[in-house]
Amino acid sequence: MSPTVGAVAASARQSWAADVVAPQPGERVLEVGCGHGVLAALLAERAGEVLAVDRSPTMVAAAGRRNRAAVEAGRVRLQAAALADADLGSGPFDVVVGFDVRALWDPAQEMTWDVVDRVLAPDGRVIVAFSVMTPGTEDDVVAAVSRLAGARGLVAAGVHRRAVGEGIGSAAVELRRPAAAATPPSG
Repeated sequence: MSPTVGAVAASARQSWAADVVAPQPGERVLEVGCGHGVLAALLAERAGEVLAVDRSPTMVAAAGRRNRAAVEAGRVRLQAAALADADLGSGPFDVVVGFDVRALWDPAQEMTWDVVDRVLAPDGRVIVAFSVMTPGTEDDVVAAVSRLAGARGLVAAGVHRRAVGEGIGSAAVELRRPAAAATPPSG
């Protein structure tokens, strides 16, 4: 049975994605392309703070309704803005996540990765989750994400897969900075 989030059952895919992200208490999470706010709600149950950004004011309004209690408690902040224009605050994010956010694998949108690189904590991670609609899609998306993230010093630490259960499979690329890059130089 899928968990209920704001009176609506979260899909098995969204619940799976929240398990892949697995934020720890106190961590700051940035969700890119939050849509209706289902994943943000699931992440807010575990993380210290979630900032959910979507360029659609209609989606952010829906996310606000779904996450009203978490917003009022200060666990979720929502913004209707393109990622490059969003007010992301001053502190780094421990996790950046996007589910079915084409800008994270579209070379024409590579400036999205510039923002991710700028706000990601030195030992942070990025989770790019996506639906696998047709054969071959997974390999193409993983390669594109790896190329775009790699240009910013991030490497794929693994690919998580969710078997078809709702008719659509899912995959998620987990990215991190290499250990040497994440450790500040001494002296």
